[in-house]
Amino acid sequence: MIGKITAASPRYRAECNAQRIKLKEKFDAFCELTDSHLIKKAKELVSQEGIIDAEIEGLSGKENQRDLSIKFRWGHNHNFGNGFSVRGRMGDRHINLVAEFMTGFDLTDSFFEAKDCIDVGSWTGGTTLMLKCLGADKVFALEEVKKYALATMSLCKDVYGLDNVISDGVNLYDFKSDQKYDVAYFPGVVYHLSDPVLGLRRLYNALNENGICLVETAGIDSSYSIARFDGNRIYHNSDNETAEKLNRGGWNWYIPSPLCLERWMVEAGFEEVKTYFSYASNRVYGYGVKRKYNDICRAGFSIFDIE
Repeated sequence: MIGKITAASPRYRAECNAQRIKLKEKFDAFCELTDSHLIKKAKELVSQEGIIDAEIEGLSGKENQRDLSIKFRWGHNHNFGNGFSVRGRMGDRHINLVAEFMTGFDLTDSFFEAKDCIDVGSWTGGTTLMLKCLGADKVFALEEVKKYALATMSLCKDVYGLDNVISDGVNLYDFKSDQKYDVAYFPGVVYHLSDPVLGLRRLYNALNENGICLVETAGIDSSYSIARFDGNRIYHNSDNETAEKLNRGGWNWYIPSPLCLERWMVEAGFEEVKTYFSYASNRVYGYGVKRKYNDICRAGFSIFDIE
């Protein structure tokens, strides 16, 4: 684990900020459009903001469902150029995440270059574009909300004309791939899973030998291996929300400590696991390597026949 003093130190924050500035400049340059036809396509894509569509997700109606699954919300801040920009629900999180991964695990600027990556939870494509901006070769964008999977594909293909990007609206539990990948990029998702070890195992199985998994999650600052359980009936830890809002904002299942995340990752098969609590963002970060295939203990596992 990264040391608590290191993760809490002014030096850590300063290095993260320096990385953020550099990455934002690179991302903005990568995403700048000059063709008016492409900017028009981008505006059409963004114009879906606020549209409610439950049927595309296979839902019978909008009640008792998460707001972000039924209503189109743009994911991350994006400057398309020529005076057109959009603010996303996650702000510059797609940039800040990479800055913290690089700082906390001492990743080089070329870490993603020429690598095949799985991007879990792409939302409208901000993280997928970030990976391509950093030199990733093939990116498989995994997003269970179908409207966002379609938006990711449209953003990458129709607007930016990027090759080697695939977006699929599939649940991580159902994800199986004949191709093996070099990096599983897994931020902001594991705590939304009712079965986090199964989710991690799906990614483990999709990696090449020596493939790397980068995990980021809401977490607890504790030295113990513990996780807080919220579940769908808790809305942002507030007791003042209505039942309707409660379900619209939930989907936070297990909120782990660094040691808990480490043990989840080891259980899934990863080796050389490192985790830490970031005092810059109040989140937990994890790193693990698939050195060789490790069988998994199926006792009590929700899917017995998983590889």
